[in-house]
Amino acid sequence: MPELSQDFPRKWVEFIDPDDETNLYKLDLTWLTSRWTCIWGAGCKGIDKDNPDVGCCNLGAHIADKDDFKNTKKHAAMLRPEIWQNFSEGHKNGMFEKDEEGDRKTRAFKGACIFHNRNGFDGGDGCALHILAMEMGVGHHETKPQVCWELPIRRTFENFERPDGLDTVVIGIEEYNRRGWGAGGEDLDWYCSTATEAHVGRQPVYESLEGELTSLMGKKAYKMLVDHCRAHEAAIAAVMKTGDKKTIKYLAIHPATRANQIAAEKKS
Repeated sequence: MPELSQDFPRKWVEFIDPDDETNLYKLDLTWLTSRWTCIWGAGCKGIDKDNPDVGCCNLGAHIADKDDFKNTKKHAAMLRPEIWQNFSEGHKNGMFEKDEEGDRKTRAFKGACIFHNRNGFDGGDGCALHILAMEMGVGHHETKPQVCWELPIRRTFENFERPDGLDTVVIGIEEYNRRGWGAGGEDLDWYCSTATEAHVGRQPVYESLEGELTSLMGKKAYKMLVDHCRAHEAAIAAVMKTGDKKTIKYLAIHPATRANQIAAEKKS
């Protein structure tokens, strides 16, 4: 199926950050309760049709800040030739570079991030830093650049002053769709967040990406997120039982997830 539209009704909820009353979380429940999952190696078409095997790792990963660089560099130093195909190249000619605007990123090498192992490598396909995390028994968000583990979650920040004069930061937790990339997003040959093929997860996003969301929000805020997501799912389930099609279409279910549900209903 082709990618679905980025424009559709969404269910949002807001709550104050339990760790900081000047922060207001704004959550996209439609995205967080969707069944998106990474399908790299299992149907991913890649953002470049001429180089699909590397998924979205074609250009290297931009480094978020000094802490992100320090953490990535630390774990890159732990990689061994057995699990990193470009070990010699990375140590000889560098693991990082700067883009045209002077921002630091992981180095691109032969059409992919320097840390990407090509298909058939004995140490494992895909990101060497991801393989390292598996060896260490930790989440890959602990070893990889932030942009790599955060996608396709999009965290945004917006400053505003409340009517009572309190300066507040609205922190959005939402879907990183094509628009998240700016004008260049439309140039990607394929993208997964609205692709039906990728909405086949056994768990909803808020559960499958628990580690990532907890890192972005903190434990207390994540727990509140879970409560809201489960309440939203319960409301959807209750309406689904009625079979009221007119009401179901207003439940703000992610269309890519809903497309798979409809297909399953037809088969049964």
